[in-house]
Amino acid sequence: MPPISNNTEIFFHVGLGRAASTYLQYRLFPTLKGVKYIQRTRFHSLSKIIARSPENRYLVSREAGRRIESRLRECASYAPHGKVILVLRRHDQWIASHYRRYLKNGGSLPFEQFMDLTSSSPVLWGKDNLHYMQIISLAQRYFNSTPLVLFQEELQSNPNSFIKRLTSYTGTSCNHENIDLSPVHQSYSSKRLKVARYVGGLLFSATPLAHPHPAIHRAQRRVKLMFCHLILAFAHLIPEFLVGTDPLIPEVHLRRIREETLSDWNQCVEFASSNSPTSDPISLI
Repeated sequence: MPPISNNTEIFFHVGLGRAASTYLQYRLFPTLKGVKYIQRTRFHSLSKIIARSPENRYLVSREAGRRIESRLRECASYAPHGKVILVLRRHDQWIASHYRRYLKNGGSLPFEQFMDLTSSSPVLWGKDNLHYMQIISLAQRYFNSTPLVLFQEELQSNPNSFIKRLTSYTGTSCNHENIDLSPVHQSYSSKRLKVARYVGGLLFSATPLAHPHPAIHRAQRRVKLMFCHLILAFAHLIPEFLVGTDPLIPEVHLRRIREETLSDWNQCVEFASSNSPTSDPISLI
């Protein structure tokens, strides 16, 4: 995709995944007036869309998880003059959401192995994946502007303040009363996910590798997800006593994540407050 002209004003929503991204993409961004919104599925057609459109202001969604640096670098290669929107979520809740998705999609590791705080070479997620200030620094390095940092917690506790920051930063407007604040996806119950974890351990690899051929990888993934959906659909039939009462994600592990990331979280809140486009105090749950 060729570079985008400096005369085109463009905003990149670059994550994080599992931090209200789907809600923003389908409920909030399309309601903004004063900017043309381009869905994440049309990202690679961005140059063609801009070339054919009379507008000169765009908002593009390009969420990311562990690959956020490559996403930032990719967006900056097209428009280093663009502005970045980062939506963060408290570290423990963010990684817990990723874990639930992992189980829903056939994973079977217990949480303490999925999010390994002790190993220098974790199997999936490790301590290095929990440095949000590094992400903010990367956004500042790749782009010639200060990113807008928002929080999922504020979207939940004070959506009007969240939306006001977003519209002030992007120079847009929206009708708050017409915005649907209900969640886009409801999480599966812990019982169903524990069943999925057990059955997934029997059927699938806990750390699957992508097939090198993209078409085969997509086909394999579709078949696997079909089985995963069937497992979850029938999981509610399993009696509670067979599943057990142990928590899906032990609180002791979440507490440790909160403690180890508290400084990083506080720095993010301070950065967001110091660089907020409005004077409203940030209110988090």
